[in-house]
Amino acid sequence: MKKLVLSLAVLSALGAASIAQAAPAEGAKGLIKFTGAINADTCVLSSPSGTIAGKTLTVDMNEVPAASLGSEESPTTTGNGLTAEAKDLDLDIQCATGTKVSMTLIPSAPSGKGIAVQGGAKNVQIMLTRDGSVVDFTSGSADIAANAAVEGKFRVPLKAYYTRAAGKALADVTIGQANATVNYVLKYE
Repeated sequence: MKKLVLSLAVLSALGAASIAQAAPAEGAKGLIKFTGAINADTCVLSSPSGTIAGKTLTVDMNEVPAASLGSEESPTTTGNGLTAEAKDLDLDIQCATGTKVSMTLIPSAPSGKGIAVQGGAKNVQIMLTRDGSVVDFTSGSADIAANAAVEGKFRVPLKAYYTRAAGKALADVTIGQANATVNYVLKYE
């Protein structure tokens, strides 16, 4: 019995030694690369209304029926009993405490008080409203003051509407893609 116990002890020790000596096999090797930059921006823009890549906010306006387009004078109503479809565009601005912020919006192509669209649709524009008032781009840009900061955060609540271009009737509208861009500039004090 002693020989059996001694034999098992020797075999166990040899097995443990061989396991301890086995080196792990190397697998895939690679590189982790970090990129970025440090800038002088005091504030950062974000939005629950779209997706942000870099400094570009993309807002999906969805497809809307031409019959639901409001007018430049009244972007929120269609005049034919349909509801004009609004897209919430809440712009959240995070700043250092005590920073006063304003924003200038500059359409790539103004259209009356609105923003001209490209892509196939004709006699259509995008109108922005804030607190029920039209954001007017007739001068080529619009200045917007941010709301009061709460813990360094500001919210600029806007709504975006597809509308008929100024002076155009529903019969003048050509359907198609209706894309537009607006540059924004944050100003700090």
